Amino acid sequence: MELLHRRNNQSSKIKQEDDTALNEELLEDNQPTTEVPSVVQRSLFSQLEMLNGNSLQLLINQSSSNSYFFTRIIFVHLMGLIYIFSFLAAFNHAPVLIGHKGLYPAYLHIQNMYKNYGSEAPWISPSFFYFLPMESSDIALKTVCAIGTVLGMFMLFTGRCNSIILFLLWCLHMSLYNIGQLFYGFGWESQILETTFLGMFLVPFYSLKRINKHSPPSILFVFLMRFLIFRIMMGAGLIKIRGDQCWRDLTCLNYHYETQPIPNPISYYLHQTPYAFHKFEVIINHITELATPAFVFGLFGFTRHSRLVRHIGGTIQIVFQILLIISGNLSVLNYVTIAPALWCYDDKFCLWKYIFNTKQHKIVKEIKTLNKRLYLMKLIRSIVHLCVFGLIAYLSIKPIANLFSRYQRMNSSFDRLNLVNTYGAFGSVGKIRDEVIISGCDRTNVDECNTHNLWKEYEFICKPGNISRRPCFTAPYHQRLDWQMWFAGFQDIQNNPWLIHLMIQMLASDKKSAINAILATKGNPFLDSPPIFIKADLYRYKFTRLGTGDKNWWARKYMRQYCPILKLDSANVKSIMRQMKWKIPVYPIR
Repeated sequence: MELLHRRNNQSSKIKQEDDTALNEELLEDNQPTTEVPSVVQRSLFSQLEMLNGNSLQLLINQSSSNSYFFTRIIFVHLMGLIYIFSFLAAFNHAPVLIGHKGLYPAYLHIQNMYKNYGSEAPWISPSFFYFLPMESSDIALKTVCAIGTVLGMFMLFTGRCNSIILFLLWCLHMSLYNIGQLFYGFGWESQILETTFLGMFLVPFYSLKRINKHSPPSILFVFLMRFLIFRIMMGAGLIKIRGDQCWRDLTCLNYHYETQPIPNPISYYLHQTPYAFHKFEVIINHITELATPAFVFGLFGFTRHSRLVRHIGGTIQIVFQILLIISGNLSVLNYVTIAPALWCYDDKFCLWKYIFNTKQHKIVKEIKTLNKRLYLMKLIRSIVHLCVFGLIAYLSIKPIANLFSRYQRMNSSFDRLNLVNTYGAFGSVGKIRDEVIISGCDRTNVDECNTHNLWKEYEFICKPGNISRRPCFTAPYHQRLDWQMWFAGFQDIQNNPWLIHLMIQMLASDKKSAINAILATKGNPFLDSPPIFIKADLYRYKFTRLGTGDKNWWARKYMRQYCPILKLDSANVKSIMRQMKWKIPVYPIR
């Protein structure tokens, strides 16, 4: 018996050692812990054990019975993609738009901020660029964009991230956003900031392990992500119902595919579908944005089907965004809207079985989020999470009130850090499409240009111009100037002084000029020598109809002169440049 007992103990010990080895192999991302808890930890644990089990789990782990490790990995990949395209587009275009020779130079904006707010300017509108040289070089601007692009690539290709990386990206993006002026006034800029801020508390603080058992995503911030997608969709739905009669009479999509900022080739074919189908699309849009957002909360856990309802709600929102991606070029808007919707899925979501391998599933299954040895660290983290959660709850009061206000504001923030914002898209839909077409002439006499129609048009990367050119696919890469040209078509030149600056720069550009970054390949007809005269005209564009035999994508009609003819050495141009404090370009050698 003694021998048998000894053998049992030995086999039990061997089995225990084998299990320990297996767990160490599976949990390769474990952090080392001390074998004996400290006196403080033992005392703290003994006191916490006296609390109710559910309260203890929420306070210390902030986790539910389901984990979200796989969801976090997908979220990190997606945020990496978003930041790559955001900063890559800024790297290429920001020098032209807000650089030291840009259309709205950032250094002038910074000077005006100091003039208006004094030393408080960096806090009123936080940005690294207040402390970087901007007036004579674009090096600082490109460096910030390059860092953001590299960090985004790391996240996309590895699926690894921590709070430090997201905080740095948040600071870099806010720095651009707060000096970008007109060219960074889009709703998804603040949406990226809010999503990134919440993401800081869903990833490990400093670890770069893909699955870190000591830093499970906090259920409090999982809830805030669901609350974010709820506000985004409800805001978009309510602004439509309140904003434009065509959303109420179900006719908006008769025009939207043709008049949206940058259509793609699929937009052309969707525009051709029958009006009855367009009405059906609007009904589906209203259901998705107004009826189904509440599903993301899963009926608040009141039924045993709550998890299924939550998965259905997240799937509806993601599929809807994918359909929007297919139908037009809306930059990163749809991608950053998918990000919070991902948090409707837990690690038991059926699709994760095919995306993640068996070893990763076994790691998650073995993880126990309640670890006695790490209570002190978890308690500190939990206190921070609860404080931030309370702050977000407080800051959400005004956005929620705005959501249900008859004077609903779209794409606005009620705090200077853009922690909680209001959202909405296409509250009104244009019924016509007017495009500003810029053209130049290199003859010495303007009468000769007009008499013989020697004007040559500039082609931008994606905006409609040449009627035979196919619409482009560009999202999630954002063609910021093309979007602003779309807005300019609604207004007069007096409301768009940047357009005059653009035309003046075209009069001084050559093949090495940065201005070519915002033009299509071979879009500058004056690469060898810039034009002497330049002008802008307004044309009305419409999609051609299938079955008519017209091989062009667009048909257009001249409406009126948009901007008078400009010449670089004219007194008018020099006066405008001095008045706006823009740097007068050097007259090119011809």
